[in-house]
Parts: sequence; C-alpha cells; structure tokens
Amino acid sequence: MVNSDSIRQSMSESLNPYAPPAAQIAGFSRDPLRSGEILSKAWFIYRKHFVLIALTVMVVWVPCELLVSYMDAFVFDENDTRRSFKFAQLVGNVFGVIGTAGVIHVAMNHSAGTPAGIGQALAAGLSNWFRMWWTQFLSTLFLFLSFLLLILPFFYLAPRLALVDNVVVCEGLTGTAAMRRSEELVQGHYWQMAGILCLQLLMACLPILFYVGLALFEIEIPNWMLEAGVAVVFDIIAAFSTVWLYCAYEAFSQKSSAKIAQPAA
Repeated sequence: MVNSDSIRQSMSESLNPYAPPAAQIAGFSRDPLRSGEILSKAWFIYRKHFVLIALTVMVVWVPCELLVSYMDAFVFDENDTRRSFKFAQLVGNVFGVIGTAGVIHVAMNHSAGTPAGIGQALAAGLSNWFRMWWTQFLSTLFLFLSFLLLILPFFYLAPRLALVDNVVVCEGLTGTAAMRRSEELVQGHYWQMAGILCLQLLMACLPILFYVGLALFEIEIPNWMLEAGVAVVFDIIAAFSTVWLYCAYEAFSQKSSAKIAQPAA
C-alpha cells in the first residue's frame, strides 16, 4: 500500500522539496498556469476519479449530514436558523476536513501516477485531520479578524490563503508555516486565484438556488433523511472545488520550482 509520505516523497524535487515533479507538467496540455488549463485538468481528474471521490465524500459526509438533518428536524426550532447554521458549521469544520484531505490525496495520487483506493484516501484524511483542522482554524481566524478590522485586508488575505489545505496534505506543513507557503505560491497569481475563488463562490450558491427554487414552487422535502441525501449530493459536487484548488496548487508549485532552478541553468 502506498501511503501519503511516499507519494509526497515521489512528488518532490531536489531544488524544491515542495513542488510536484516536472514530468507532471505533461498533465497540462498547454500552458499549465492558464486558468483554463487548470480548470480543464481539474475537470479531467474529477471525472476520471469520480467514483472514488464520491465514495470518499460520502463516507465522511453521510453521517455528518444525517446528524445535521436530524438536529434540524427534531432538536432545533424550525425558525432557529442561527443554531442550525452554527451546528452545521461546527460539524463541517471538525469532520469535513477529513473528506477534503482525502480528495486532495486522490488528486495527488493522480499526479504522481500511482493507484489510489478508498482506504488510502480515508487514511490520508484521518492522518492529516488535526493539521488540517488547526491550519484551517488559524487561517479562518486571520480572515475573520481582517474582516472585522477592514474589508480590504480580508480580500487581500483570502486568495493568498486559498491553498493552505493542499500545502498541509502535499507538503506536510502546518499552521502559520502552511499559511506562509500558500502566500508564497500565490505570489504573482493573486488575481488569478481571486477569480478562481469567485467562480467557486458561485458554485457554492447552487444549494441556495436549489432551496429557493423549492420554496418558490412550494415543494417540501418529505423527510429529514432525504434532505440529508440532497445535502450529500451537493457535498460531492463541492469536491470539484477541492480538486480545482489542488490543480492550481500544482501549477503554481511548478512555477515556484522553475524559479529556483533558473539561476542554476
């Protein structure tokens, strides 16, 4: 069985221990730094490994969504949207990172050319759980404080911290070190990353549009278990954003590696 450490090692280079191998640039058909190429590769990986990605997401999110839906149906008041939202966020922040790390591991295996399985993906998610949670906590805290102080610092930081999850899984860094590494990778690609995040924000609005549509046509989901199932479908769709960010991470890592290698050429 191939573990995360061996995959990480196979993706390293002597000049830049954090970058994927130069050979993997062949995964991009033209310029790997173009947003269209990043999106194209993300879609290819997502389609090719859809079953594995979906299973990874489902193992993590099915029990989470069932718990959230149960609490909404039998514990929280129907109009208490604040408690419902906070509980859903808590569950997602604590357990959702396992699925995120697992999906990143699947994409990393694809780039390394090694086979992946559901067991490996979940093992990677569990082994990276605390580092993912701690790094996300710190980055979210920084973003929250920047938003409270001024709106501009938030928009300055958000794209620069967008790759922290990938840095944690692919490079083994944690906390502020992962945040600094993400900022280093995004340097020179701020607007490109901001554009990717804006498109992903539009994708994140799909569940809202779905439920608004149900409300407009006065359609109610008959039971809480079916509602959980609908939420899991959206979780699987959201996994594409994780793959998309991984492909951006890979492309920016290639450029970072090339910059280090250039003086020696």
